[in-house]
Amino acid sequence: PSPAAESHHRSAYSNLEVRALALGSGAVGRALVGLRDALDQKAALVERHDAAQAAVAAAERADPADEAKLAAARAEAAVLHEQAWQAPTGSRLGLVARELDRALGEALSQAELFRVLLLYYSGILLAVLAYVVWRLAESRRETDRANAQLREANETLEARVAERTREVSDALARLKESEAMLVQSEKMSSLGQMVAGLVHEVNTPLAYVKASMEGLKKRVPELGSLAGETEQLLALLSAEGADEAQLAAKFAAVRAQLERLRARGAVEEIGRQVEDGVFGIAQISELVGSLKNFSRLDRSQVAQVDLHEGLESALRIARHQLKTRSVAREFGKITRVSCSPSQINQVFLNLISNAAQATPESGGRITVRTSMPDAAHVAVEIADNGHGIPAEVLPRIFDPFFTTKPVGQGTGLGLAICYRIVANHGGELKVDSRPGLGTRFTVLLPVAPPAT
Repeated sequence: PSPAAESHHRSAYSNLEVRALALGSGAVGRALVGLRDALDQKAALVERHDAAQAAVAAAERADPADEAKLAAARAEAAVLHEQAWQAPTGSRLGLVARELDRALGEALSQAELFRVLLLYYSGILLAVLAYVVWRLAESRRETDRANAQLREANETLEARVAERTREVSDALARLKESEAMLVQSEKMSSLGQMVAGLVHEVNTPLAYVKASMEGLKKRVPELGSLAGETEQLLALLSAEGADEAQLAAKFAAVRAQLERLRARGAVEEIGRQVEDGVFGIAQISELVGSLKNFSRLDRSQVAQVDLHEGLESALRIARHQLKTRSVAREFGKITRVSCSPSQINQVFLNLISNAAQATPESGGRITVRTSMPDAAHVAVEIADNGHGIPAEVLPRIFDPFFTTKPVGQGTGLGLAICYRIVANHGGELKVDSRPGLGTRFTVLLPVAPPAT
């Protein structure tokens, strides 16, 4: 074979090898290996033939007359030529071609299968895509419906919230009014419980007034008689030509009555009786004023108040409960407090009444103390040596309607109202109690009203 043919064979082999690698067939690879070995063998024979041809040409140039040598060289070159042409590359090449055809058929079949599968997959993807688009459209419609329902619900909710707000506002207003009425009712209840004791407190100064009026009533006829005799004497003195004997008799009668009154000390006695009546009336007026302060309805009025005056007023109101108990006043130097006087006085009265009820009639001791823990607050302590409050009850004493008193003797609102009043003033109501030793309530109030 010529070098061109050999190159062609090798190029064909390379193309076949590339196609075999592309197809990925093991059988084609093995056929190519056999073809490559055959081509290598044939190439070796071609090289030997070329070398023999070169030897023949060299012998012809060197010694053209040596026929035997030239014949032997030509015979060897002919044998090599025959071997090179007869080398079995065609069968190998056919095997490779058949394997390539088979591999190509398999590849085409597989490609057709892949194409069919791709069509199926494409159909499935299109179906999935269509389903997704349909679901998105459905979701959009559902979202629109949900948004419409949500807007309708919001509108309905806003209407219901507005209605509930009005109801809550009305209920709050009624609750505040009920609370105010409850506070006033508790105040009136407390005052009603003290009426029996206050009646005795009023009777004592009233006895002064009654005795004074009865004494003055006895002296009125004598004073009337003296006034009549004096009037007649003045008439005689002013008349012209009066009788000297009548004048002397009238002077003697008036002098005699004055002497009798002076001898009995009537003038001094009348003065004492008037003073006793004025004293009794002043005490009655003081009690009435205290009651008026505690029964006032101006619960929202705020003023600058001296708490000592409120404490004294509360002590006067509760005098009948404190009569057998000792009360110690330890008033410190405090400033005026901006508060509602009637409400704070009610707190003091409730705490003093509770202290009186908690202490024994004999040996009971109550201490009322005032101080300023700092420049912005005033503290009022009301302590007693009573039976104290048990530890398990202490956390509940400010709860509404909670009471440790027997049924019918307490409403359970006194301390709850006190706590609420003090809290509304921006203050604090504290309690410290030890069973068997006594209880101390501390009212801490700000000097200035809290910002609202």
